[in-house]
Amino acid sequence: MTPTDNGSPRIFPKLLVVITDRGERRRLEDILREKGAHFHYMLNAVGTASSEILKTFGLSGSEKTVCVCVAPAVKARHIMTSVVERLEFTRPGNGIAFYLPISGLSAVVTAALGDELAQLKERMDVRMEKEQETAGGGEARFELVLALINQGFSDVLMAAARTAGARGGTIVHALRSGAEDAKRFLGISLQEEKELVAIITTRTHKKELMRALSHVCGANTDAQGIMLSLPVEGCEGIRFEEYA
Repeated sequence: MTPTDNGSPRIFPKLLVVITDRGERRRLEDILREKGAHFHYMLNAVGTASSEILKTFGLSGSEKTVCVCVAPAVKARHIMTSVVERLEFTRPGNGIAFYLPISGLSAVVTAALGDELAQLKERMDVRMEKEQETAGGGEARFELVLALINQGFSDVLMAAARTAGARGGTIVHALRSGAEDAKRFLGISLQEEKELVAIITTRTHKKELMRALSHVCGANTDAQGIMLSLPVEGCEGIRFEEYA
């Protein structure tokens, strides 16, 4: 899609995700500050790569920082380029950066991203709906697979993921809200402590991966897992030949 000026794809928002070692958090924050990306969140996470892989890549540990940032498309691309260059994501194991289409935003968020974006909110809503409908039919080569499972099952899930060709993943600890309502209305108890596992894979391997994850950690297992996938529009930090 070619950027234009008036109500163009250049200003339509994207969700930029950066995953890197926790020790790089300060440098990452400096880049975001320099680029004027003020609407972002930092999350602590744990990588799933084995110690052998970490040693090979020269990484000191598996503690990760996950940064999620909402920015206009052109700014998201510029931020990703700066992150890749300055944090040396071209070196295997240093980190991954990718951005995703957004299908809707609240007025507060669009206002925070700038007057130009806020003025175009109505047109944005229509356009983003169309982009969401056609997201699976473009040139995106990668998919983000998300698995929300009960705490303690991430090792089981990642073992299954690797058998399906996944190179690794990132785990974020979370709490489930509404557990009491589920027990009252559905008659089931849901564990409040959760783990969100994020895995980047190719579109061709997505179905196989999700099938493997559902088999060992699906809704009917003790993990009570829920899996979903999102198209990734741009990705850096992964060597394409690994997914040939």
